[in-house]
Amino acid sequence: MKYIIYSLLAIALTGCVAGAPILTDEQTKKMSQIEIFKSDNKPSRNYDVLGAVSAADCSGPGGSRLYGNETKSIEILIKKSAVLNADAVVDISCSGVPYVNNCWLAEKCDGNAVKWK
Repeated sequence: MKYIIYSLLAIALTGCVAGAPILTDEQTKKMSQIEIFKSDNKPSRNYDVLGAVSAADCSGPGGSRLYGNETKSIEILIKKSAVLNADAVVDISCSGVPYVNNCWLAEKCDGNAVKWK
């Protein structure tokens, strides 16, 4: 019985994506300067990758937790990138993912926070 409980707990935890971080005033200002580049739009500048960032949104109508919003998921990517002092988020790809953060179909986006060279 305990193996079943541990298995269910492991499955539940793999479906979680951390939300937006709390930002300092400086990081909040930085957010407006961060550029975004989806995977089909490559920047012309050279950059160093600071780290991978991932975000999910599930803000369905009336707090329904039915589906997410790509724009809000990208906003979370930008906040996470501001914490890393990034200049841009590149290679952004988004898709609907079932059962993430107790959502039927969350909108999950992944990308790379980068610093211009």
